[in-house]
Amino acid sequence: MSRGYQRVIVTGHIGAAPEIKAPPAGGLIAEFRVAVTDRWKNRAGQWDEHTEWLGIKAFGRTAEIVQQYLRKGGLVSVEGKIRTEKWQASDGSDRYRQWIYCDPTGLTLLDRREHTVTAPEHQGRAAHPAARQGATPAHEHADDDIPF
Repeated sequence: MSRGYQRVIVTGHIGAAPEIKAPPAGGLIAEFRVAVTDRWKNRAGQWDEHTEWLGIKAFGRTAEIVQQYLRKGGLVSVEGKIRTEKWQASDGSDRYRQWIYCDPTGLTLLDRREHTVTAPEHQGRAAHPAARQGATPAHEHADDDIPF
């Protein structure tokens, strides 16, 4: 009998600033919601849409990245697993909530903002024509200081 396997990948926009929690046991937990909107044409030829709000939890180092880089409205892709949390309400009834638990390497930031733009000093010579103008061609040094 197969035990099954689950993998969830969600890409959407962040609905509000992530909430960061520091439990007594240590580490960080980041909670945020992602909006995923489906669009389709109905039978009348008109566009319909439905937005699903999905709760995401990230832990440890991934939660630190969420805290540092994610903002409301940002585009993000999350890969993880669905988990159902159960608790008792004040009236004694059982409550349930489903979350996507983000894998440690399952967070991809998709916005073209500061965190995704390579700084000029890290772009290399190909990105800076001025840096190449003063460079000496490699073949001019071919015979200098050859150790053999």
